[in-house]
Amino acid sequence: MTDTVGIIMTGDNDARLAELTRVRSVAALPVAGRYRLIDFTLSGMVNSGISNVGVTTRSNYRSLMDHLGSGKEWDLNRKLYGLRILPPYIQGGEQYRGDMDVLHGIKTFLEHSKQKYVLIAHGDILYNPRFEALQQAHIDSGADITVMYNYGLCNSCGARISVENDRVTDIEAHPERPEQCARLLGIYFMEKELLCRQIAYCYGRGLHDFLMDVLVRNIGKMNIGAFRYDGYAGKIDSVNAYYHCNMQMLDSSVRKELFFNENFIYTKVKDTVPTYYSDSAVVEDSVIADGCRIEGRVERSIIFRGVHIAKGAVVTNSIVMQNSVIQRDVALDYAVLDKGVTVGQGKRIGGQESFPVIIGKNVVV
Repeated sequence: MTDTVGIIMTGDNDARLAELTRVRSVAALPVAGRYRLIDFTLSGMVNSGISNVGVTTRSNYRSLMDHLGSGKEWDLNRKLYGLRILPPYIQGGEQYRGDMDVLHGIKTFLEHSKQKYVLIAHGDILYNPRFEALQQAHIDSGADITVMYNYGLCNSCGARISVENDRVTDIEAHPERPEQCARLLGIYFMEKELLCRQIAYCYGRGLHDFLMDVLVRNIGKMNIGAFRYDGYAGKIDSVNAYYHCNMQMLDSSVRKELFFNENFIYTKVKDTVPTYYSDSAVVEDSVIADGCRIEGRVERSIIFRGVHIAKGAVVTNSIVMQNSVIQRDVALDYAVLDKGVTVGQGKRIGGQESFPVIIGKNVVV
């Protein structure tokens, strides 16, 4: 796919993700013990042969920039093309109001790219994709725009589509009632020239949203193709989705599909020491990253790098992010702890599977 430029939309601080995106963009969310959400989309592009990738930013992007660096881990630190982090740009001090504002802000990057096609992908999906089949389906069908979809739970944050003969016939944005259906994944493929025309059209008419102002507006006018993605795809658009997608890493079949196949998921290298397990440590059905010190009990949990769980502590059904400290005799159940959290000796923190407790970054409890 050397004839395709990739654009990754990293999202903003999302109220539906509460404390988790207060200090970072959605694409920078830590997942699966040692990764960031953007790793999956970016690795998919690289594995598909895309060597020119632009990452859009809106706000709270320091964490994202620190993680991506020069793009070395993805073999994108190149003189020609490679990884480009695209800072926000709006004239007159205005704020972005939608995807089309973001794309208008990077129009110079698009115009200077020599590729014929453009792949736009939102960085809020946990999956291991290859995009060659999407491109081929787009070319074979003669579509103007091809969207990627799968069958899953579509809530008020997403969009439900109707598909006939691999063509989108209807789009319902932000449905009132969640249900299992054909849902958009926020991945779009088209010719770059068409995208540039749509950017100019929307900007000149005060239109801001790609979904509503490009896709929905052009149903019946454009040939909008539909490409079904049959692999695992966890769309993280709420706290519950974040919690359940991470906990699905305990399913060996999901882990195998994401991490143990020919398509590697690349991430920033930390070079930390192996995890230390003391004689008092008990670990069952959990994912534990490197650099941890485990002296207590851990069950059905995701433990990120550098976490210390002291003797007598019990961590169950929880997600504990990097460099957090769980002191002696703590009980933690159905909780999500952001980076650098310290839970004091003897504390009890518990939520529910449908409503886990969220503890913000660097908080001392």
